[in-house]
Amino acid sequence: MFVRTRKRGMDEPCRLGITVTKKIGNAVLRNRVKRLVRESFRRHKALFPAGLDVVFIAKPKAAAVEFQAVEREMEALCRKVFSR
Repeated sequence: MFVRTRKRGMDEPCRLGITVTKKIGNAVLRNRVKRLVRESFRRHKALFPAGLDVVFIAKPKAAAVEFQAVEREMEALCRKVFSR
């Protein structure tokens, strides 16, 4: 996965955006990837600072991942991006 961020007002909650292209697969696979990312975001919302828009962009290998892999990837990306 790839992540992009954009700052907004500091008193506003963090928002999530998910991009999954047709290169991932059919609609069923794309929706599965989006559900996995959404659930991982919901469980790890405390890792994201307030006032930020976060967009996760799925790579083609995302169609075959399990939920635990998505969580590990999200945690690693958050540590990398938000530790600056």
